[in-house]
Amino acid sequence: AKENNTTPPEFKVSAQFMELYNEEIIDLFDNNAASVSKNKKSGVRIHEDANGNIYTVGVTSRNVTSEEETLQCLKTGAFNRTTASTNMNDQSSRSHAIFTIYVQQQRMTKVTAPFGPDTEALDNNQQNGADDFEMLTAKFHFVDLAGSERLKRTGATGERAKEGISINCGLLALGNVISALGDETR
Repeated sequence: AKENNTTPPEFKVSAQFMELYNEEIIDLFDNNAASVSKNKKSGVRIHEDANGNIYTVGVTSRNVTSEEETLQCLKTGAFNRTTASTNMNDQSSRSHAIFTIYVQQQRMTKVTAPFGPDTEALDNNQQNGADDFEMLTAKFHFVDLAGSERLKRTGATGERAKEGISINCGLLALGNVISALGDETR
């Protein structure tokens, strides 16, 4: 960047961790995540903007500056994840989880306006080249799906059975989406 006389880019990295438990989205960085999954509704919402981009509201974002911090976030969130014992697994995950890493690159650039006999400068800054920000963003989703459940094998009853049905519904919906995306006739 110095050879081209431009400033090096700045990077900001943040992480979010959510789980889908019984059709409810829970923020795993929220210290009250365990009580939310059992007692009350979560404030997390998923929205789509006018450009078709999906974004979440009410989810904690944690800034990270190293691999160690990122892994610590993953461990912290995983600790808050809903698990329970079944006949098949002592620590069965009772939810689907999404760990998202957001990477933002920001760089200062000079904007120069094209000038010629037919163009006019709007102001003096345009003529001399004004500072502007160039921003690139990316997000990586790491998804851990709970395994499908046979109620007969897991011996689940009551709340465990309800969780298993919810897990299977989510997996069925995802399977239908994947099938639709791969179907050339649609």
